[in-house]
Amino acid sequence: MTFDNAHKLIKKGDLLSLRAELDSGMNPDVSNQFSWTLLMLAALEGSARIAELLIARGANINTANVVGETALSLAACGGHIRLVKLLLARGASKDCRPHGTTLNDWMRASSGLSQEKLRSVLDLIDDDRLAGT
Repeated sequence: MTFDNAHKLIKKGDLLSLRAELDSGMNPDVSNQFSWTLLMLAALEGSARIAELLIARGANINTANVVGETALSLAACGGHIRLVKLLLARGASKDCRPHGTTLNDWMRASSGLSQEKLRSVLDLIDDDRLAGT
């Protein structure tokens, strides 16, 4: 299966087909030419179920793409609180450097979230009890 086909499964939320592809030997850390991984795509979509599957199958939780984004930074920027909690609980590093800045600074500058939602996400990121690092 190609990365693009796996991307389509993630976008559709097709957990069963993605699981079948992983069972058939697809690498959970497969990436595209821009170094986006399947876990990053799941984070972008806010799909905690797909992220959980990929992590369970060995996906590297802290892989960064060419601009420093990680699954955690993408989930946080999208305001996907359940997924942020999951990633932090599974050991996602808060020390990522999306676009060369800190996660908190990047979130404030580019998330587009309401102030309330932004504060909720930043509070999660700052909560050391959830951190795997």
